[in-house]
Amino acid sequence: MKLCAGLWRRPGYGAWFAADTATAIGVAVRSLAVSLVGYAVSGSTVAAGWLGSASMIAQQVFGVFGGTYVDRHDRRTLIIVNAVMSMLCWGSVAGLLLTGGLRYSILLAIAVVSSAVNGFLGSATDAMLKSIIDMRDYPKARSLNEGRDATVNMAGSPVGGGLYGIRPWLPFLIIACMYAVAGVAATGIRESLRSDVAVRLEAGTAASDDSAASEAGSSGSFFKDFREGWSWSLHRTMLVMTMIVSALLNFGINGVQYGIQLHLVSAGMNGAYIGFVNTGIFCTMLVGAFIANRMSDRLPAGPVICAGFLFSCLAVVPLVCTSNYWVMLICNSLSALPFPIINAMMLGFVFAKTPDSMQGRITVTLTVPAQALSMFCSAAAGSLLPVCGFRRTILVFLIAMLVSAAIVVVYRPLRTIPRADAWDGAELR
Repeated sequence: MKLCAGLWRRPGYGAWFAADTATAIGVAVRSLAVSLVGYAVSGSTVAAGWLGSASMIAQQVFGVFGGTYVDRHDRRTLIIVNAVMSMLCWGSVAGLLLTGGLRYSILLAIAVVSSAVNGFLGSATDAMLKSIIDMRDYPKARSLNEGRDATVNMAGSPVGGGLYGIRPWLPFLIIACMYAVAGVAATGIRESLRSDVAVRLEAGTAASDDSAASEAGSSGSFFKDFREGWSWSLHRTMLVMTMIVSALLNFGINGVQYGIQLHLVSAGMNGAYIGFVNTGIFCTMLVGAFIANRMSDRLPAGPVICAGFLFSCLAVVPLVCTSNYWVMLICNSLSALPFPIINAMMLGFVFAKTPDSMQGRITVTLTVPAQALSMFCSAAAGSLLPVCGFRRTILVFLIAMLVSAAIVVVYRPLRTIPRADAWDGAELR
């Protein structure tokens, strides 16, 4: 934590981190609980799979326009609104389960509405970060977030499964409470934080395109800003390639996780044991976050990113040969080890080199394409399992991962990203 000490001295970072952490806890508890209740009310892995896919589709569709909206409005307010809406949605699921009134159609509608709101407003959290911290602190901030997420999810997934086993409504009550905490914490983020960016601009330490983008983002129509955000991203080849490799890797790794989860659910395994599979993932992600923090100032980002992609692929290979529970737990866990490192270095570089006025839009232009294929992971896994069996289902997702790794290794601008202390002089091409 000494390496991240400077972050805590930044005004507003503590409140920002508290709000983001409470949201992360809600998401962690929700992830398994939704799959369990979806299967319980439908009795079908296909229906349970489509529950996850419908939610992701809604999130990505509304997220397309959400980044532009976030860049045009007060980000703190949007964080609060998102938290309140999520609290109401998942609190209603708890109430319906408590009264015995939950049906699959109602659960689907609530999940879609919640995801749509989060897609439209959720980028406000990441978009606000650049107005709080310095560019060279991005790898440390992202690795801290990854470590936080890993820690939260280590407990969140089995706790969600365990709470569901006690009372199905209990995890959803906890989720609603966490979103309430996030909303309260967000009120402590000061609106004056953007003054830091203005100071750096006046001092001439920001790139010239940052100034241009800042002017463009402050005026003009919504759709003009929307087009500008996508045009800015799509005219940078490195960003386009980042979108492609992220989409393929996310599809593969998420598909593997959904395949394992739905396979175990359909086999009737206890929810807590299913949760432990996810716990293993986040144990290794915590290790990966620690490694990322140590590496950011010591090694060039590009080669480390390449090694991370290849490692994830190799970790999944044994699952093509066996469906043993312990092999699932170990291999799935190891596949997630490089993710904090990849995110800290690849995405850290992109966000660090993006103008402050475009942080919301760049979040969307990266995440929407990156999650485009992942929207169908849950449905694909749920549909493939009854037809192909577990091992062939995993093979489909592994192929996508292998293609992403090959692109990263071959594409020179990604493999040659320098160390974080040289990012000021690096170009986002």
